[in-house]
Amino acid sequence: MRYSFLFVAALILVSGFIAYFGDLLGRWMGKKRLTLGRLRPRHTAYLVTALTGMLISAMALTALVSVNSQFKRVLTEGEQIIAQNETLSKTNAGLLAKNRSLERRREELQARVARQRKEVDAAEEAAVNAAEAQVRAEKTVARLEKDIAARKGQIENLTHASAAARRELVAQTDRLNGLEARLRTAQSAVARAQSNVARALDRQGKAQSELAETYHQLEAAEKQLENQRSTLAEQQRQIEAQQAELVKKESEKQKFERQASELLGGDICIRQGDEIVRGTIPAGQSMFGIKGDLFSLLDAASRNAAKLGAGEGPNGRAVTVIYQQALTEETAVRIDDENTCVTMAADAIARSALRGWDALVQVVCGANTLAGEQVPVKLVLYYNTLVYRKGDKIASTRMNGRASEGRVLLSVINFLQDEVSRSALRAGIIPVANPDPRASLASDPRTQVEGLMSVVDQITSKNARVNVDAYACADIYAIGPLNMTNMRFSVTKIE
Repeated sequence: MRYSFLFVAALILVSGFIAYFGDLLGRWMGKKRLTLGRLRPRHTAYLVTALTGMLISAMALTALVSVNSQFKRVLTEGEQIIAQNETLSKTNAGLLAKNRSLERRREELQARVARQRKEVDAAEEAAVNAAEAQVRAEKTVARLEKDIAARKGQIENLTHASAAARRELVAQTDRLNGLEARLRTAQSAVARAQSNVARALDRQGKAQSELAETYHQLEAAEKQLENQRSTLAEQQRQIEAQQAELVKKESEKQKFERQASELLGGDICIRQGDEIVRGTIPAGQSMFGIKGDLFSLLDAASRNAAKLGAGEGPNGRAVTVIYQQALTEETAVRIDDENTCVTMAADAIARSALRGWDALVQVVCGANTLAGEQVPVKLVLYYNTLVYRKGDKIASTRMNGRASEGRVLLSVINFLQDEVSRSALRAGIIPVANPDPRASLASDPRTQVEGLMSVVDQITSKNARVNVDAYACADIYAIGPLNMTNMRFSVTKIE
């Protein structure tokens, strides 16, 4: 703005100077009657005055341009600056609108951050409460462990005392039987003596003395018998008292043995320790992903349990997860909250993922289950490590290829059940915990049988003693199973 005022002021001053100087020059040339070429003096004065005005304006403009660079820029870039000013004005308006939008977005984000901070604070408080509850539960479990151990010791002592009392009772009964036998012998002797009195009058005195002695022994034996009977009666009362105490202890144990009492209600569809399903959970997942895989595995276990006769429970599945910690051989502490158990298992899997191995999860029946009831299951975790690489030797044995086909078949089956099975267990294959052998035959039992008979044909075709080696025909992990689909057999004749 300052340069504009200076320019206008300078232009006014220069215009006044030009008008004044041109008038003076015109009058001076008119008085001198000067001419240029064939022009008349008047026209010459006009021309000189115009040229002088133009020259002075050009000199003034040149001086302003040389003195002030901003004036020069206005003359050379004026239109471009005006257009650029308009563009920048529009851009500035857009940036102002965008700035207001970003400001509103910043306020929304600040509000969301505040809400999330509140949620984090609430979650931390819930975690602290859960930790305190866990500590209280651990203290309760420890107290129950001590109480149960003490009660088990008392029961064992009472059992030992009862057994000793029974042994003593048997011994006393044996002695009583001996005394009764002696009594019967003495009575028979008295009868013989009485029958011989008439015929042995000369021996009457001796017989009477022997009779008196016999009666004396009889009285002593009856007294001893009475003492033994009183002792046995006292021991019997002690045994009954001990049995009553045992009954009392057994009634206290019954609250920890609900599974045994339920067996009286119907047929068992799944037995304790049976494997229902197994699966792997990839390493490196988030807790959300691990829990999702665990619940998918539980859904598969629910379907298998339902096929075996189990019933659906409150959680909508035929199985429910429990955490079971054995305290003694008869009792265990259980946590029946499925979400807690799944969270504990997910934490363990997340910690094991640091080794880089996938987790192998077995869903195993935790207690004998009647038909129509929900199955309590435990999650058993292993590393799904690589046990055998492709081409690794599993086991070997020798067989007689001259034997009949049936005997060779039995030898191959024994080889699979003994050497191959033991070698696989030592290497780290997790066996299927199920009494049904079909659980390890994969999805096509016919393929398994055909593979088995192919090995039998190879052995019998040699018609000699042979070495039979079992190799892995693919990478085999701990999840298994080890069967005819992932093994190959090499049969070589023994020279």
